Amino acid sequence: MRTFRLYPVEARWWSFQDYGAVLDVCERLHPQRALEFGPGSSTLALIEGGAHVDTCEDDPKWAKVYRDRIENKYPHIVRLHDYTWSDPISIPALDAQTFDLGLIDGPLGTPRRYAAIEYCLERCVATLIPTEDDGRKHKSFLRPIIEAAADRLNRSVEYMETGPLSGGFALVTRR
Repeated sequence: MRTFRLYPVEARWWSFQDYGAVLDVCERLHPQRALEFGPGSSTLALIEGGAHVDTCEDDPKWAKVYRDRIENKYPHIVRLHDYTWSDPISIPALDAQTFDLGLIDGPLGTPRRYAAIEYCLERCVATLIPTEDDGRKHKSFLRPIIEAAADRLNRSVEYMETGPLSGGFALVTRR
């Protein structure tokens, strides 16, 4: 079994397969800068994968938690940005920046993720999005949204199946 430096014990909300999938993408793409929505275990995978992370949280309670757990522990690697969810999303400190990799693990509530997906696709060379469907394309809320956005922006989509929690990931890249 694969072991992880920053995620040694599997938690109920993020499987080893999910964590490993993020690390595999980092090993393949070598992102220097990552933009993430929804800090937590996914942030640790990005750090372990060698990226500097700008992570975004719209819930003030969770922002405080992850500021203590992650940003304060990795102050030269992680910057946490509080934002107010809207559609479209605007985060003035990040709006004009570009990133090597985006990772969507928030905001809470899958239907609200469309705005975060759009935000990342506009700023990131590649974006990793949990499909939350365990490979059953006909049951996924997000797959049609991901595919429509990728088509509109002339991007490629690659699906990776992981495990019971995220179900898998879509990796959307510039062609």
